[in-house]
Amino acid sequence: MAYILLAALIVALDQHFKLWTVIHIPLHGTKALLPGLLGLTYVHNPGASWGILAGKTGFLLVVTGLVCAGVFAALLLHKPASRLGRLSLAMVLGGAVGNALDRLLLGYVVDMFQTQFMEFPIFNVADIFIVVGGCLFCLYILLDERRERLEKKRAAEQRMQQRLERAWQEARDERENLDELIREFKEQDHAGSDSGD
Repeated sequence: MAYILLAALIVALDQHFKLWTVIHIPLHGTKALLPGLLGLTYVHNPGASWGILAGKTGFLLVVTGLVCAGVFAALLLHKPASRLGRLSLAMVLGGAVGNALDRLLLGYVVDMFQTQFMEFPIFNVADIFIVVGGCLFCLYILLDERRERLEKKRAAEQRMQQRLERAWQEARDERENLDELIREFKEQDHAGSDSGD
């Protein structure tokens, strides 16, 4: 439930900052934020990232809805088991819902952050969480695969150890059986020698 609350906080932060932008910056207007690095430019984005699928609001809402439903269900079921995995999904869910609300209520997404040191599409708070969450989820997958490989290796080593222990025990049992046979043979031989005398 904590991760659902985190997603809700991300939505609230995103919507709050978008409202602030709409109130304080005119459409296509700019404000300085971090000179030379980052500025604020208020624009409407009718599509997805980089303006792709512009005007396909219905399609984007359906896709986003399906993704959000899947992520929400996974978080409710405490999947993935790792905290990193759930954190990354909560970030993606919060960002996706934040942008979906814009599309649903306005028909476009409010964007405002503009990089000044490189050419890059203008983005918003929701986009930041989607990207960071997506990167963290990729990291989670890599770490989870590594953990699975280590667990398989450990399990294989344990099976090998158990086989070696069984083989060693069988060899000891065989040695004891052989020693017992030798003792019996010697006793019979000794008894035969005594009766022959």
